[in-house]
Parts: sequence; C-alpha cells; structure tokens
Amino acid sequence: MSVLEAVLQTLKTLRFDNSTASSNTSDAEYENLEASEKLRVFHTLPTLASSLGPVDTREKLIPTISDVVSNAIDAGDDEILMVIAQKLGSFGDLVGGAEHIPLIVPILANIIYSIEEVVVAEAACNSLIALLPKLPNDVVDSTFAPIIRHIIEEDLYCASRKVVTKLIIACYPMVSARNQVDFKYRLFHLADSEDEVPLVRAAAVQQLVPLAKLFGPELKSELGLLLASLVSDNQRVVRAACLPPLVELGRMITDAAEFDSTVRPCIDKLAGDPSRDVRRAMASVITNLQTLVCNHGGASRSLHQTMLNLLEDNEVETRRISAGQLKDFCLASPKDILVTVLLPRLREHLSMEREERVRSELVRCAVGLLPSIRREDCLPLVQHILGFLNDTSSQSKQYVFEHFSELVALMPANEIQLTLLPSLLRLWQDKNWRVRLGVVQSVPCLYDKLPENCLQETVLPANLAWLRDPAWCVRECACRSLARLLVACPGACKKAFSGVGSKTSTNSGSGSVTSNPNSASSNVTNPTSGTNASNTSTGNLPSSTNAQVLDQANTSGLSTLSSTTSNTSAVNPANALTTQAAAGGLKALAVDTNYHLRQIYINVVQAVWGPGILDEPPYSALGDDPSAGILFPASRNIYAYLSSKTSKNPTNSDNSNVTTVPKGCQAPPQIPNVYLTGCVAQLLRFLSEDVVPNVRICATQALHVISGSLDKKTIQNDVIPVLKKVIDYDFDQDVRFFAQQSLNYFTAT
Repeated sequence: MSVLEAVLQTLKTLRFDNSTASSNTSDAEYENLEASEKLRVFHTLPTLASSLGPVDTREKLIPTISDVVSNAIDAGDDEILMVIAQKLGSFGDLVGGAEHIPLIVPILANIIYSIEEVVVAEAACNSLIALLPKLPNDVVDSTFAPIIRHIIEEDLYCASRKVVTKLIIACYPMVSARNQVDFKYRLFHLADSEDEVPLVRAAAVQQLVPLAKLFGPELKSELGLLLASLVSDNQRVVRAACLPPLVELGRMITDAAEFDSTVRPCIDKLAGDPSRDVRRAMASVITNLQTLVCNHGGASRSLHQTMLNLLEDNEVETRRISAGQLKDFCLASPKDILVTVLLPRLREHLSMEREERVRSELVRCAVGLLPSIRREDCLPLVQHILGFLNDTSSQSKQYVFEHFSELVALMPANEIQLTLLPSLLRLWQDKNWRVRLGVVQSVPCLYDKLPENCLQETVLPANLAWLRDPAWCVRECACRSLARLLVACPGACKKAFSGVGSKTSTNSGSGSVTSNPNSASSNVTNPTSGTNASNTSTGNLPSSTNAQVLDQANTSGLSTLSSTTSNTSAVNPANALTTQAAAGGLKALAVDTNYHLRQIYINVVQAVWGPGILDEPPYSALGDDPSAGILFPASRNIYAYLSSKTSKNPTNSDNSNVTTVPKGCQAPPQIPNVYLTGCVAQLLRFLSEDVVPNVRICATQALHVISGSLDKKTIQNDVIPVLKKVIDYDFDQDVRFFAQQSLNYFTAT
C-alpha cells in the first residue's frame, strides 16, 4: 500500500466521538486518533490532492471528504469541519478546473446548512466565494442561486442565514438579472424583517454597503427609505449597523437639499442614540460623516459637537475610538472650526483625560496634527504634548518620541535648554526600556540647538551613563549618540575618553588605556575559559534598587535605575551613576569587570572611527514590530562590508585608506590621532588578553570596521602580528575564524 493510499484509508476509517456516525466498515477498522492528529491529517488535504492528481482527487478524495463531512456533522465535530471548510477553497485547480468545481460546492453547502457555529459556516462561505472567480456566470447562476434560496427559505440555523448575506453579494454580479432582483429583495427583507434574529439582520444591513457600490446611484431611493426605517429600529445592533451604509448613501447623493432631507436626519437620530453600540459605531465613522456634511453644507453643518460629545462619553472604549478618529476629523473640518473649537478642546482633553489608553490616542492625534496647522496654532499644542514626557503612561511618552524631531523644530530655542533637556535627562530613570531608548535616540536632535558648555557639562555625563543602561539596545544606541555628540562638540573628546575625575573615583584604577600599542603585540596569552561572576552573564545588565545591587554597581559599573520616576531617596541611583560614569569616561568601560561594558567600549570605537555613524531606525510607539526602534547586532555587521569599500588615496603621504560616508550614515567625528592610538592599543589588548571570547570576537571585527582610519604602519607593525598570534594560539574556534577573516582583509589591502 502506497503512502497516498494509506492516508485515504485513514480518512475513511476516522472514528468520531458520536456513536451515530455512520460508516460501512466494521468497528474493528476504526482508529482512535487524537483530535490534534485528526486535524493534522486534514491540514494536508491540498498536499494530498496535489499528489493524487485531478482524476484521483475527483474519484477518490472528494467522495472520501464528503463522507467525512457527513460523519463530522453527525458527531458535531466543529474543529474538523472548520479545517475542511478552509482547505476546500483551494481545491479549484486541484480537481481539474472550472468544469469540476461543482463537485466541491455540495460539500461546502452541506456544512453551511448543518452547522450552528458561525465561524465554521463563515469558513465554508469564504471557500465558496474563493471558488466563484473560477466559474462561468451560467454555472454560478444555476448552482449558487438554489443554495441561497434554500438557506433563506428553510428553517436553518441563524449562522447559515448570517453568512448567506455575504454569499449574495459575492454572487450578485455573476447571476442573471432576474436573480439579481431576487437577491436584492431578499437582502432587504433580511435587514428589515422584525421576525429575523438581530444577528442576521445586522449582517444583512452591513452588506448594504457593497450592494450600494454594485448598484450605484440608482439604489439611493430604496436605500434611503430602508435606512430611515432602520435607524429607529428597536434592536441596537441593527441601528449600529446602519452607519456604514449611511456613509455610502451620503456619497451617492450630490444635491445638498436631498442630503439634508435624506441623510442628515438619520445622522442626527443616531448621534443622540443612548446605546453604547451605536455610539461606538458613530465614533468609528464620524470622520467620513464629517467629510460628507461639510461638502454639502459647509461649517454650519459640521458634526464637531457630536465629536466633542463622544470624547466626553462615559464609556472608555467609545472615547478611545473617538480619540483615534480625532486627527482625521480635524483635518476634514473647516479651518475656523479647527482653530476656534477643536484645538482648544483637544488641549483641554489632553490635560483632563485620566484614562491611559484614551490619553495615548489624544497624544498621537495631537502630534499628527502639527504638520497640518499653522505655526502660531502649534505652539500651545506643542507645550501640552511635551508635557506628556512627565506623564505616568509609557505609551504617551513613546508617542512623543515617535515625532520628537518635528516637535523640537516648533519649540522656541530658549526653552530647549531650560525645560526640555532637563525633562529628558530625568526621564532616563524611567523603568520602561522603550522610554529610555526614546530618550537616548531623541537627545541628539538637540545637539545643534545647545551651547557647547551645556553639551560638555550636562549632556556628556548623561551620555556616558547611558552606556551603562540595563538594556543592551539602549547602550548600543548611546554609542551612536556619543559619536554624534563628538561631531557637534569636538572639544568634549578629552572628557569623553579620559573622564573628569580621578582614577580612584571609578573601578578602573588599573591604569590608562593609551599605552604604546606595540606592547599589545607582545607574547599572546592563551585565554582560558574561566571567568568571574560578572563575565558569565549573557543577558542584559540587571536593574534593581536594593542595597546589594547598589554595592555591586559601585564596583562593577552596573546601572541601578529607580523603579519609578519620582526622586524619593536621599541619593538618586541614576545621578550617582551619571557622576561615576563622567568621572571614569570611556577608559572605565575598557577595564570594567563586566564584559558587556567592555563590548560597549568596542562599539563606541566603531561608531567614532568607522566609515560612518549609522542612522537611527524609526522609533515606534506602538511596538508592533519587535525590532522597531532597535538596531540589532546583525545590522552593525554591515560596517564590515562598508569599511571594505576603501580605495587608496595617491595624494595621501602615509598611504592611509580613505573611505566615503556610506548611504544611511552620518559622517564620523574628527578626533585627534592620539585617541585613536590609545583605542587601537586597547582593542589589541582585548583581542590578545580578554578572557571572554565574545569580547575578543568584537575586538577583531572592530579592527576591520575602523580599518579606514588606520595608517599602513599601524596595520603592518601592530595589527597583523597580533592577528597572526591569535590565529595560532587562541583556544576558541570562532575567535580564530574572525581573526582569519580580518587578517585576510588586512593582508589583501
């Protein structure tokens, strides 16, 4: 027996829980498969049909599926029916094309007839709709019209009648004129019949939108009369479903008087509806309605009062939906209404709204409006928006960061240093790492607006502290932020690399990192796998405020952020860390006992002397994409490729490699060579002596990245000898691999 035959036999012998399931085989032939195993079998139906070919699929597989569906219906196995209904929609070509598709239709129709579960009936209906484009119109007319009539006329489940409304619209363009008239009548009857269940009526009303698009303006009279009746219906779900068709009706009408007599009374009726379902539906379409009423009646007909009422609704979800629509509603409103009514009320709601979800939507709306309104109207709004940097909601802060550069462009220059910068620096203590990432990513937007003394005395110490953040992505972003700071303020180099305090103020008392680089090319020590406790960590740096971790932070440079943004302790851990980081500078990272911080030192070197400072990815407030706003290590490796695109400059006396700034990068800072000499020496020391293989690998890659900044003498006398010794003596295979790659590059150039 072949595999395909075995699968077919398995399908035939499936045993369902209900003892009434019929079968022509004896009970001994049934196999008790677990539910998950059954589902897995049916998920492979398209693959099985493709392997069988069209003929065997029609003759063997389709009859088997039909029997299984009948058994599953008798047993009430909705999961099996759901999978079969989903998969049969792709069987159009597998059975041999349009000529044989009618073999599939009865199976799906049987599921719709017999199942009470709405999602199963919808799956079968969707599969029927997927098969329609493959069929000629006459086949659709003769096959689907009887199915639709049977579902509507027979006493079937309400799920069947609910999904048939969607099937009517799908079949409508493909059936005869007689059936089109019949379908329209039946859909109107389902919507207007008080004897029908509300679920079916609401579904029929929703399908009036695509029906109106198919008919065009000739339907507006009938549709207007129907909607005028339905907006006063005693079922709230029916009234709520009337709003999308009402929008479509408004688009059909071009005459203002006709709009006022037909559509506007329905809008006013629904706007005052006490049901929360109707208010939610009104909030979701109010922008479209505002566009319609303003086109037909101008500012005097505006729905701004309805929008303001929705923003003050006592139900949070209604306010949230309304706030989400507010930006587009404002843009659709007349300018005088926008400036005199909507913007002042928006500022009021920004201050008064207490629900976090609604407040976040209001901030998003306010930020999105800024490019579309006049500068003089922006300034009061900008102040309210930036005030959300001190909000308790992380989501609100993130919306501000998403549009931070636009906000700063509208802010007076004298307020940036006095109010905005201190707020941002305090905000780095936030417990949410995405908020801290927003701070580190946003502060560089201020560099060209701040005086040099502020950059050196205020921003630089904070940036050095950011390099010790508990989150890796924040530390990595801080590396690029520091490089941009050195571009804007070259005078900060000494403080950045050497610190502003004595050696005893940090844990880096082992000496300067600016020793002769030749010393690093001495005998290579063979690193062992043993590491201290801080080197064994492979995750993010811990963040805590207990005494034990505070002591650890004082000895190993770990960040100890407060769990809240309030300053309630005598000594703020973030301030202490900033002071410590400023005192030690980058050299403290180079000799830190925690290998994560040594890697950060290497990243700073790459950002400062690489071919360019990578542009920041767009900040995402929603966080739908897990990588949004984060530059992963894989992205950094592009440096290795970019730095290899170097060319010899014949006019350069020392024959150094000259690189152009790659696309998507900012030009690196111009740093005196004395700092490069010390950093290269430290990289070579990492490569030859560090006990952590990851650090040695990063050092190897960093040498490749900054190769465009190295002169030929340094490469020949210092870099290549160390690489060769690492290849010969290092115990770690990965380290040797990357060292060999770098050596190949250096020897080739």
